[in-house]
Amino acid sequence: MDRWGWPALSSFYGTETYSIDHKGRLSVPASMRRSAGRKKSLQSFILVAGFEGCLSLFGLDEWMRVEDRLRKIPMGDRRGRAFARAFLMDACKVTVDAQGRVTIPPALMRRAGLGKEAVLLGQVDRIEIWDAARLGQVTAEPQGQLEILADEVLGKE
Repeated sequence: MDRWGWPALSSFYGTETYSIDHKGRLSVPASMRRSAGRKKSLQSFILVAGFEGCLSLFGLDEWMRVEDRLRKIPMGDRRGRAFARAFLMDACKVTVDAQGRVTIPPALMRRAGLGKEAVLLGQVDRIEIWDAARLGQVTAEPQGQLEILADEVLGKE
């Protein structure tokens, strides 16, 4: 348990490029499947459309936190409903097979523009799955502004 009483969570780091086979299966490296404070690797994830055109792969513990936040969207909030629909439209639970792969459904493959390869990018609480060209476009602009972004996003100490 962490300091807030939540189960110990995985933290995902690093960048890896993997092939996607003809059945839509993608390897998730063992280093990204290891769970903090547990002996066994993660065997299931929730896969959803992410932001800027990627997919997001959440461990089940972290997904519980996302669900808690989604449940707090008031039913009368039109923008909140629109977000939840778009975010959850093609969401699914995926299971890691014996070879360490998950199967990406065709609808999510299309949404992310994935072909024969994907870049897995650890984002602490989730793994983003990207088409390499799309990731290159999204990351090109901020690279020269990391200090400015760090101040805006992380704040000054």
